[in-house]
Amino acid sequence: MTGLRGDQVADLVAGVYDVLGGVWQPVKGRRRMLGLYRAVVLTLFLMRRNESQAVAGELFGCSQSTVSRVVHRLRPLLRQVTADFAGQIRRQAKRSAVLVDGFLAPTGNRAGVPDLFSGKRHIAGLNVQTVSDLAGRLVDTELPVPGARHDSRALAESGIADRWASHLRPGGRGMLADLGYLDTAAITGTRKPRNAELTEVQRACNSAINGARAAVERAIAHLVNWKILDTGWRGRLTDFPEVQRTVTGLEIHRTWG
Repeated sequence: MTGLRGDQVADLVAGVYDVLGGVWQPVKGRRRMLGLYRAVVLTLFLMRRNESQAVAGELFGCSQSTVSRVVHRLRPLLRQVTADFAGQIRRQAKRSAVLVDGFLAPTGNRAGVPDLFSGKRHIAGLNVQTVSDLAGRLVDTELPVPGARHDSRALAESGIADRWASHLRPGGRGMLADLGYLDTAAITGTRKPRNAELTEVQRACNSAINGARAAVERAIAHLVNWKILDTGWRGRLTDFPEVQRTVTGLEIHRTWG
């Protein structure tokens, strides 16, 4: 239901318990319908499967309003619990080269919100810039930007370029990317010039970069297995950055924990 091993779920429950100061059930008044373990599993389930809250209520034996209260309470705590470990992984990843690519998290068109429609992907959503290590393990995402943004622009607007500036400087560890990041400081291949051919060296370099880059696509594939980022975000757009950061922390916990 959650995509996590039993021990990983137990670690998250223990972390949330500590953040709550050991208090989940109220001392006085009505007891919560779900114990802490089931409440955490419910919250993970909704992010992993992106089911409606009504369906989740049927599965967990509670009302939709109870599901809403539980998720509203626990989702920020899960982000808090995973934040330190995610920060450790980022610092560790900064010792070597990394890979970057973007994906589109569907949101549908929203009234009064421009530039969500991506002409490249033919869907409205938010561009999420994703960084992985060379083995294809997720290490970072940053603030989403409107889906109409090209990856080369999204790299800067999302904050990834600032956070990984040391990799993008000459002589830095290096950040490999596809041709969508031309004209940035990322390391990319060479685009075929008009009415000309690439040299043998250029083709060899392109093949080497593309071979290494495949790993970040695997990282994205695992990240969007959290279906809340893949099958359509139905909530308020202002809540999406918090959801994305929470899912990022959970995927790092799943992959590296």
